[in-house]
Amino acid sequence: MKTTSVSDSMITSIKRGINAILSPLDLQITRIYPNQACTLQWLEEAKQAGMEINEFIEKDQLKPALRELEKLVFPRISATSRICELGPGSGCYTRHLNNKISQGEFHIVDIDTFAIEFLKSYLPNNPATHFHLNSGTSLPFESDGWLDLGFCTSMFTGVNLTYFYRYLQEFSRVLKPGGFFVFDHFDISTDAGWKVLIENMAKKDPVYAYNYHSTETIDKVVSLLGFKIVDRYPTIRGSVFITAQKL
Repeated sequence: MKTTSVSDSMITSIKRGINAILSPLDLQITRIYPNQACTLQWLEEAKQAGMEINEFIEKDQLKPALRELEKLVFPRISATSRICELGPGSGCYTRHLNNKISQGEFHIVDIDTFAIEFLKSYLPNNPATHFHLNSGTSLPFESDGWLDLGFCTSMFTGVNLTYFYRYLQEFSRVLKPGGFFVFDHFDISTDAGWKVLIENMAKKDPVYAYNYHSTETIDKVVSLLGFKIVDRYPTIRGSVFITAQKL
């Protein structure tokens, strides 16, 4: 069966024509991105604040990205490493990882189509960088035991334990023995984690998506899935980074 593709320029022309018809009605058509998460919202908020998006994220969400990467990730990788970032969002950390990996492989994985498309245009071109949409419950890699390091921030602070377990299974599958998975979560066993819960719920509009797990729970899952914890690093925003090494 023969199919006909529609070029981007043709889509733009059609959209422009339809919007011209809808304009007197104060209406317009816009593209819908499946599984759209937070990136588009942050882009609008940064624009209103008159800031570059990731400078806005660093200030608004207390994310000193480069400092955290220099502490937790950069000592464990080189320019030739093969790494994966899960859930990069607007690329607050991604931009620094993209600069670090020049001869290896940098795989960026997200369920959010808009985030992936945004990062393709936002990041400087790097032949080592690859973009992937995923299902939301798995990593899009068939091969096992090849990855040097996985990184994920501000994702497990907002998903339940089932998702955390599943993604830890996936990173256990694709990481080399001795490889690392670096992630953060809200540890309700700590004063900082408890403070995040109390302060969040005191707001007029709390973030109901936040999830909180105990040290014991996270440690059990990490151990069960073949990792050992080699470092804990508390952040200024109340989460704790865990560096887990695959045994």
